[in-house]
Amino acid sequence: MTQSLLMPRTAAGRAQHVANWRMDFVIVSFGALFSLMLSGYSAGEENNFYQLPILGGLYNEPQFANDPFIQSLRYYASGFWQLLSGRVDSPEVYVLLFIFQLLSRMILFAGLLAWAALLGIEGDRERLVFTALAALSSTLNGFSDAGVGGLLITSFTHSEAANGTTLLALAWAARGRVTTAFAMNGVTFFLNAFVAVWTAVPLAFIIVAQWRKGRWTPRGFLVRALAGLAIFAILAAPVTRNILADPYTRPTPGFDYIAFLESFFPYHFLIWSNPLREIGLLAVIFCCGLLAAQMLRAPDAFLAPALCGAAAVWVAGVVLPYVTHDRMLLDLHLLRAGSTIHLLAAIAIAALATRWSFSRDRVDRGLGAPALIVLSCTFKVAMPLALLLLLARRLWPGATVPWSTPVPWYIYAGPALLLVVVLFNGARIYHAAKWSGTVADWRNDWQALGSWARTRTPVQAMFLVPSGITRGTVLFARNDADQNRLAEGGSVFNYFSHRQSWVFSPYGAAVMWAPAYYWTWRTRLTEIKALNTLTERLGYAARHGIAYVVDGCAQPDPHPAAAARFGRLCVFAVPETGAA
Repeated sequence: MTQSLLMPRTAAGRAQHVANWRMDFVIVSFGALFSLMLSGYSAGEENNFYQLPILGGLYNEPQFANDPFIQSLRYYASGFWQLLSGRVDSPEVYVLLFIFQLLSRMILFAGLLAWAALLGIEGDRERLVFTALAALSSTLNGFSDAGVGGLLITSFTHSEAANGTTLLALAWAARGRVTTAFAMNGVTFFLNAFVAVWTAVPLAFIIVAQWRKGRWTPRGFLVRALAGLAIFAILAAPVTRNILADPYTRPTPGFDYIAFLESFFPYHFLIWSNPLREIGLLAVIFCCGLLAAQMLRAPDAFLAPALCGAAAVWVAGVVLPYVTHDRMLLDLHLLRAGSTIHLLAAIAIAALATRWSFSRDRVDRGLGAPALIVLSCTFKVAMPLALLLLLARRLWPGATVPWSTPVPWYIYAGPALLLVVVLFNGARIYHAAKWSGTVADWRNDWQALGSWARTRTPVQAMFLVPSGITRGTVLFARNDADQNRLAEGGSVFNYFSHRQSWVFSPYGAAVMWAPAYYWTWRTRLTEIKALNTLTERLGYAARHGIAYVVDGCAQPDPHPAAAARFGRLCVFAVPETGAA
């Protein structure tokens, strides 16, 4: 009798569990696809300079045997890309990268929903609203302030994939599931080692806060922590082994690492290179997140300690360059941990806006929620006003609006504000689609050039290409606008051509894991930045045994005929090398 009564309950419980998982999948998929509409998507952007050659396994080909940049990619500190080494060598790579981008967004929104549940956002309607607000959030649009950490950006990279695993690790720690949290941080380490280092600090802040509340006994915590760390170590081992095997770290070139960072891309590392406006905006976003977390009245979510832990990492990144020039420490990219501040603050703000949207309080529902949504889901520069709104509602929680007044402006205020959000983000979708199309056009020119080079030029042929923009503040004072535009989309050239290029500006990132490459990169880039005309570039190429020069097609007469043309790009053979 008892068994017969329990069986239907068990079956019903399983059915409900399956239904919950299905709804979770629907909401996560909606968030991923909606956010992709808002951000746009394009493959072949700058970070692909480092990833596409790994996918193609170019370092295994003889023509790259003496190419220090390509060879250094064997030791790229991401297990994700090394797992795929040499497995893709066709235009279908774009499909693969899009699938990875979609999965990355789904993991991110799974992490966001895990936090929403901790904050009491549980009903399906509430979770859908929360997901939409998170996708619309200006705080998550593009890159983080004062550190340039990737959030909802237009291309797939392993660092942005780690955002979702970071949120899951922190959410599970907040639930007391330390083993799972530490294991998930191992997944983060496998994707991107330095993101896992950042994540360890907010994890520690959460655990300490739980300890102070008596949630842990020493024995219980130790058992769970050791189990999680064992899984972490297994996942981290391949990446650690690859880092230790890197032969390009052993020589000690005579250069100052901070001087290199200033010449390459200082914004991840050096606080003085970031605009004061961005530093102030990051502080505002942190304060908004902290205040919203307190107003949610969910102390057991431990969102505030997590947010403070992320801020502590960023502050350490501010201080670090003043106390050391050590490459390994600076390579932790601590200022990029501002992306975790953005993520956690966006969670708190979206959760509070969702709570207000379903509140019985007419002020919160009719004015507070629309005002917070319009301030947090349009221009990021509106975030100081969002902070003022939160402060006002925190200081005067019982304030009311004279709903009985004969002037009915407040009846229409909420819909009018939400209409602003709709129009703004409609324009945002349009511009994102337009930009993605422009990037694809640039990339397609380089893809066509690369495919031609692979079939029509000698395997050992070297190409002198437009180097692209140099974002640093020293060494390379000249940045030719025409050459910079021509370089857009150039990240696909090596992948499709299987030919060497003399240097691209983004190659400088290799100095982070291969400091022995510094002098090669700096010397070559300095020399070609000084070249002003096609004639000078052809002469330089002849002196260095470079077979082809890629330049713009609009050249002043007299000039040699192009060997081939691909949209805005023309290829010129260098006669002295026999390429003509």
